[in-house]
Amino acid sequence: MSDNYYQEGMHITFRDDFYTHNLTKTPIVRTNTSSPAQNWNDVLSYVKINLGVPINLLELSDDDLITNLRQHVMGLFSQYAPHKAWAYISGADIFYGSSLGSPQYMAKIPVPAGTYIVDVLEAYPTKEVSIVDMYGGALINAQAAMDLVISNSYIDAVRSLQTRNTWEFLPPDTMIFDKETLACVVVYNITHTTLETVRPDLYHKCFKPLCLGYSKLWIAAMRSKFEGLATPFGQLNLNFNELKSEGQTLIDNTMSILETIPPDILIEVS
Repeated sequence: MSDNYYQEGMHITFRDDFYTHNLTKTPIVRTNTSSPAQNWNDVLSYVKINLGVPINLLELSDDDLITNLRQHVMGLFSQYAPHKAWAYISGADIFYGSSLGSPQYMAKIPVPAGTYIVDVLEAYPTKEVSIVDMYGGALINAQAAMDLVISNSYIDAVRSLQTRNTWEFLPPDTMIFDKETLACVVVYNITHTTLETVRPDLYHKCFKPLCLGYSKLWIAAMRSKFEGLATPFGQLNLNFNELKSEGQTLIDNTMSILETIPPDILIEVS
């Protein structure tokens, strides 16, 4: 590539080599304008700075705090704002109930080991024989716009006569069907295993305050074992009641926001 490649391509002539130098030799440095990453270090920093660290020392280590938040707060948060996943149920996952009174058509949702399914959002089972195929796919040849409308209306009317294969989710990972099915696509909700899957708005507005609220409750429970600490400088009041009240208020306010999250499927009652 010649030094004046860009000049030749744009059919212009520069008076000096300033622009040529910047186009051919100077690398472009891109500025990272993204928000801070969603990780446990960010949550830990948020919790500790709001608890007065480093002036106030905490009774929990960083590892213990993250472990408790991951185990208790992450699961609670996922009940209101879970992570979606998809699974395909094939013939190998389908089994039939053999005991008296048990459902006949069942299937295991193929999920990785250790996956906790919150609930199943939707299931799309296959149909063995379509009633549309039995009566014919179309009434007339669609040669005009009106013919196409009539044809589609006919198909919808015939399909309405067919019984839909309904389903029910049985924890931890079993689907129950009313009719026999060959395969099924399942949309299900699971708990978050990483903070990167949490919605950014809920991460800052709900998850981090929820972590702070529970951290205050846990620390207040530890400090409640002592009325105060005797030091050479006098008695120190731990103020655990105030810390407990602040934590509970923060949790209640955050839960009120989570409870207003609309459901995935809206049911209209007329």
